[in-house]
Amino acid sequence: MILVDGGSFMMGRNDATDKIKGVEFSNELPRHEVKLKSFYIGKYEVSVKEYKEYIKATGKKMPSQPDSAWFAEHPDTKLFYPLSKTQWWGWKDDFPMHNITWYEAIDFCNWLSEKEGLKKVYTYVGKYDVNWDLSANGYRLPTEAEWEYAARGGKLSKGYKYSGSNNVDEVAWYENTTKYKGPAKIGTKKPNELGIYDMSGNVWEWCNDYFNSNYYTKSPKENPPGPGANVQRVLRGGSWHYRADYARIANRDGPEAGFTNFNYGFRLAKNQ
Repeated sequence: MILVDGGSFMMGRNDATDKIKGVEFSNELPRHEVKLKSFYIGKYEVSVKEYKEYIKATGKKMPSQPDSAWFAEHPDTKLFYPLSKTQWWGWKDDFPMHNITWYEAIDFCNWLSEKEGLKKVYTYVGKYDVNWDLSANGYRLPTEAEWEYAARGGKLSKGYKYSGSNNVDEVAWYENTTKYKGPAKIGTKKPNELGIYDMSGNVWEWCNDYFNSNYYTKSPKENPPGPGANVQRVLRGGSWHYRADYARIANRDGPEAGFTNFNYGFRLAKNQ
């Protein structure tokens, strides 16, 4: 994992230099100052190989593969996989794990914490209700603010639009570089200023926080934990099946925690 030294940064879109249009991007504003303490974050997205180890240890099942209905809704991808029931990009060990819900991501975090003798961060208080202890020393998902600070390069940030470059092709697997074929091997694009890979593109990454499109108007300055409880969770970074606009560091999304797709994955975080 990569140690991200704490510090202050401006979170959100710089409207003076990034003049993207569209109501779906309004939740990236207002730009506001955030101060974070130091933390660790994964150098790579969680891989298929790592997730297979979890599956083997727990007896759980891997997520389903794309079915014929999914391929029918994604004809550009189907071109590469005409036999959709048996032929697809597959669970390749060095690819990012995907088709993961927020709940499945935190279950992996808890398993890895227990495996390493660390205190679990997440506790279920119902089938879908979860409490978390961000003071615990176990593995967790990054907060939204931690994710953006790391994606921007922390104290080494050069102010790029994408994580590690202003040239999206250098750092991101997105629709133009994947041609809709599927995700790519992790760590094969240029890393960002901190040596972190794939924070723009490849697979969307779940964050710890609940999602609220207006949260930036009331976010606390220091170590913001996210808004109050709701059914949505933050998703960041864009993916292999989306255009470059969604691979920008400032971009935010917030699907329901129990929903997933073949471009939803995650990256680990941990307290220093």
